[in-house]
Amino acid sequence: MSETARSAVRGTLAFGAATLVGRVISFLGALYLMARLQPEDFGLVAYAVAVLSLCDAAANWGFAQAAIHRRERVDETFSTFLCLRVLGLLAVLIFFAAGVAQFRMAILDKTDFRVLLVLAGVFLVSAASDPPAARLAREMLFGRLALVEGLAAVLATAAGVALAALGFGLWALVGNRLVEAVARLAGLRVFGARFPVPRLHLADARWLLAFGFPLWLGSMATTWVLRYDDLVVGHLRGQTSLGHYDRAYRLALLPLGLVTAVLTRVSFPLYARLRDDRQRLSEAFRIVAGVTFRAAGLLALAMAVVLPDFLVVMGWQRWRPMVAVFRWLLPYAVLRPLMDDAGGLLTAVGRPRVTGHTLIGEALALLVLCPLMTWRWGAAGAAASVGLVVLGGLALWYLRFLPRHLDLPLWRVFGRPAVAIVVGAAAAVAVGQVPGLRPGWGAGAAKLAAAALASGASLLILEGREAVSDFRLLVRSVRASDG
Repeated sequence: MSETARSAVRGTLAFGAATLVGRVISFLGALYLMARLQPEDFGLVAYAVAVLSLCDAAANWGFAQAAIHRRERVDETFSTFLCLRVLGLLAVLIFFAAGVAQFRMAILDKTDFRVLLVLAGVFLVSAASDPPAARLAREMLFGRLALVEGLAAVLATAAGVALAALGFGLWALVGNRLVEAVARLAGLRVFGARFPVPRLHLADARWLLAFGFPLWLGSMATTWVLRYDDLVVGHLRGQTSLGHYDRAYRLALLPLGLVTAVLTRVSFPLYARLRDDRQRLSEAFRIVAGVTFRAAGLLALAMAVVLPDFLVVMGWQRWRPMVAVFRWLLPYAVLRPLMDDAGGLLTAVGRPRVTGHTLIGEALALLVLCPLMTWRWGAAGAAASVGLVVLGGLALWYLRFLPRHLDLPLWRVFGRPAVAIVVGAAAAVAVGQVPGLRPGWGAGAAKLAAAALASGASLLILEGREAVSDFRLLVRSVRASDG
């Protein structure tokens, strides 16, 4: 194995470990914020973030993936990337502010202008950090990226907890996001990321815009899918319901953060290097998709089992409505990491238009389904609508487009772990029906143990030692891609 391949593997492991630590710390901090703040505080900030995320997506043409993909004029490409990313977002924000002032939009009735203003600055700082972060990913220096993002998460959590403890209310949530964005930008500088000189090269700008246009459509559609439900719940059900929905959604995204934040960051450069080798690309994608599904599914199952008992133990009666919402979000929590991975592969093999068109279709479907289902079933209906549209897009990719570029045994990747997850869920439900078992620590621990034993035994019976073999294949794929 060459030094570059060994560095990639070490960086991947370091990135995974640091991401795990950062996510756990962020999760614990989020629990503290839930204890200190009210659901409507989360709803108000979530609405502002949803609005600004749409503005950010309008200015982000998939420049990071395009810059990672390109093999010539790298320095000029990243310099142009920085200019397009920051100036584009600034222009969109100015246009949005002018529209709000001119047409007196109802947005300010659902959130706070000061919150919008500070969070707009947060998005600009994040945009400035995208090019150096993408450069580290392109060079597969995941260890450095892990340090930066792990430290940023820790500092942001500390800031949010401190502000909440001091009684700043919803500004603890705003401060959390602000500190994370600033710490990420500063950390990239400290840990040696190559910051591009802000210089606009017209030829490279045309290339980035041409390559990124399908990605931009996909980014807009993805953000619409991710944020439109927040806007709908906020408008139809109010800030308190949006607060419950937001916390359930973030909890459901925990598998996504733990799994996809690592695997997709690593897998896209790997897919790009293997895109001309069908056999090795098939092996790499099968392994990554399989690990993603197993990890996301088992984590979602564990959280669904313990969440009701956890809320009882903590005495958080005001957060009980989020349990039903969370259960309806479980399909999305499992399917979304798979869609991120598949979308990364389609982009890596030069099919970004497929991802863009599919995501536009999902956005249009959500435009119809989400208001109807939210009006009928509340926040739980919004959660179900998101899962339905992602399922439709993922099925289209796996059945029609992915087979053109690789060979994928669906039963081996999805069938056996799905059986294990269902068996684990059935075991937890059975334990929960035991007479005299009251909600609390004992019930939660018993159900979690039953689910873990049942699903683990099922995987062992169905798969044997294939997991170890898959890991070795992944290492060989990284080695081969370096060669």
